[in-house]
Formats: sequence, C-alpha cells, structure tokens
Amino acid sequence: MATGVPTSFRGSYSQIAEALEVGSEWLQARLAAELHDLRPVALQVRVKSVESVFAKLQKGDYSSVRDLEDLIAARAVFLHPADVVAAFRTAAQVFPVVETKNTDVGKPTDFRYQQPHLIATFPVSYLERHSDLADVKLEMQFTTYIQHALQESTHDVIYKGARFSWREARLDGRLRGLLEIVDDVLANISNVAQVDPDPNYDLFDKRNEIIDSAVILWGAGSLPPDMRRFAITIEGLLSAAGVSVSEFLQLANSHRDLIDSLSLGPVDKVVGVLLRERFDALVRGVKSRKVAISSELEDLVMEAKRWPAEKRVLLS
Repeated sequence: MATGVPTSFRGSYSQIAEALEVGSEWLQARLAAELHDLRPVALQVRVKSVESVFAKLQKGDYSSVRDLEDLIAARAVFLHPADVVAAFRTAAQVFPVVETKNTDVGKPTDFRYQQPHLIATFPVSYLERHSDLADVKLEMQFTTYIQHALQESTHDVIYKGARFSWREARLDGRLRGLLEIVDDVLANISNVAQVDPDPNYDLFDKRNEIIDSAVILWGAGSLPPDMRRFAITIEGLLSAAGVSVSEFLQLANSHRDLIDSLSLGPVDKVVGVLLRERFDALVRGVKSRKVAISSELEDLVMEAKRWPAEKRVLLS
C-alpha cells in the first residue's frame, strides 16, 4: 500500500532513526528506574514512524524533523491519579523541561484526553555521550490505568478513523467523564465504602471473626499481609474439623506451646491444635483437599506424623 512518503525523506529520516532507537531504549530504562517506587502498571516508549513524521510535517506547523516534540514518546501508566502527579514531578526533576501540557485545571465541562504531558530533552550527562540527540525532544505522558485502557480502545477509531463522527467523539467525552469518577472512587475506595455501614453478611462476618481472633492470639504484627486469604484458609480448616471460632479460641489456650511457638506460622499453629484435638474429624472433613504439614510441625505435634500421605501437600 502506498504511504505517500518520498523516498528521499525516508532515506534522510533513517539516518537519525537508529540514534532515536538507542535513545528510546535508554529512556525506557531511566524512567523504569526513576519511577520504580511508584510501581507503574505499564511503561511504553516508542520512536515515531517515518509515515507519522512526514504526515505531521505536511501540516506545516514545524520547520524540520527535529522540531517535532514526540520523535521519542513515552507513556507511564499508574493505578491512581495521585501516582500520576508524583510521577510527573519526578520526571520533571530528572529531565530538562522544555514545556508542560495539560497541567492546569480545565473547564469543568471539558472531558477531552488531557493527561499531563512533559516535553523535555535528554539530560546533559547523556548528551555528552550522544551528542547526535542534542536537539531531540522527548514527550512523556502520565496517565491512569483506566484512562490508558480507554485511550488504547478508542484511539484508532476516534483519532485515526477514516471519517469524522460526532457521535463517536461525544461518546469518547462521556466515557472520559465516567472514568474520571471511577478513578477517584478507586483511589479512595475505603473511604467511599464507609459512607454506609456494612450490612450483616454471614460469610464475611465469620471470616472477620477469624481475623479478629487471630489478632487476639498473635497480634497484628505476627500475621501474614494477606489476611483475607489467611481467613479463608483457616475457615476451611475449622469447617473440616467441625470447630467454631469460639471453640478454637478455647482449645488454643490449652496448647500454648503451639500458639507461642516461634518456629511455626499462624496457619501451622491452627493445624497443630486441630491435629491434637480433632484428628479423626479433620481427616474426614478435608475430603479431597490436602493439608500442608511442615517438618517443624511434626517436631512439635506427634499427630502430624500420622497424617495420611495422600492428604498432604508436598513441601519438598
């Protein structure tokens, strides 16, 4: 398919394209290092294609290729708007800033794509080794995961489509307004969820009882970071043994050697108590499921050595 790019221009652009590729690889690595603590969901860096460059020059807004602001462009994607702001500030401290875009508060009725952009150059220390990139500008965009997904989904249809469509453009604006609300809700989900009190929900109430009891027994600092998974695991063990949470608390007080053991984790301690107190019920209750029995648990609980091999998780 004909591209409309003159062979002469294609040849001249190819002379700097190699240097641009080298610069884009460096930019990818530098941004990844600088933004590491903000944990970007995605980090994309690309060199502008010859077709795109020539089409942009044909508009007449630029005098030459090196006047373009996005020969090398990066997009950093984050979970929440606050991370977008922090990433923008970090990049602005690392790269010599030429211009910033979309950093001012826009009209309240305007929902166009307007994530913050940073136009910059390579740092002086890099240009000392790569002087051929001295007048190349870098475009860096910072956006949220949700806005990025919308941009990727609509870009080819709305911004690169064969025809102009009021309805498509209108839908894009409406979606951006909705997703801006979603971004704010996700960033403050705990606060938003507390607007109304939780209704009684038996399943969650029982699991929260497990979490509260674990804190009583061991203290929050001794528990795993993923307390939801922990609660579900303990729920399955207690259910298999036919023991309620309150009953387990009573049993636990009779086995302080396990509860206070430094060599066992909280789940192992629960398993140990149930092995001592409800061995047969636990064997029957787990059915096709398996139980992780560590060597440390076998050292402290003689019943652990009797646990059937077919019901064990292979740990070594």
